[in-house]
Amino acid sequence: MKTYRFNPKAGRIGEGSLEGLVQSLDAPLPPKPGESVIKRAFKRFGLAQMHMSHLVIDDRTIYLRGKADNAKDRDQMILAAGNVAGVSAVKAEIAVPAGTPEPEFLEIKTSKTLDEVADKLPQDITGDELLDANQPLVTAKDDIYPGQTIRLPTEN
Repeated sequence: MKTYRFNPKAGRIGEGSLEGLVQSLDAPLPPKPGESVIKRAFKRFGLAQMHMSHLVIDDRTIYLRGKADNAKDRDQMILAAGNVAGVSAVKAEIAVPAGTPEPEFLEIKTSKTLDEVADKLPQDITGDELLDANQPLVTAKDDIYPGQTIRLPTEN
């Protein structure tokens, strides 16, 4: 099982009157999310929970087991869970076809658009390629926030 770290102060708020809004990095650490919050995050982004065989929350760590048809689907399962406010790590064991590349994630620091993120990367990646790699979790090139974790495009 591989561990992916997330900023627990960043992410979408999972419950209450502020559900769906982005948690500010300046705000106090949000409460630990419950299983229903993680399941709603999957549903919000249209991700198939049927591919998850195991979802457990231990403190601020999410444990995921399942299968994915490709790298993007696997990565989006990890990111949907990890970008919930209050989550500090996702431990994932998600089966993918042989030859599927390992995830490459990046935490947004100060950039306000995916074009700005792309300009700072050593790889030759455009903002449009970052958007494509992160849809439906990111819907526009300016739909990002500090502390959010995104995926870098891979060949699969």
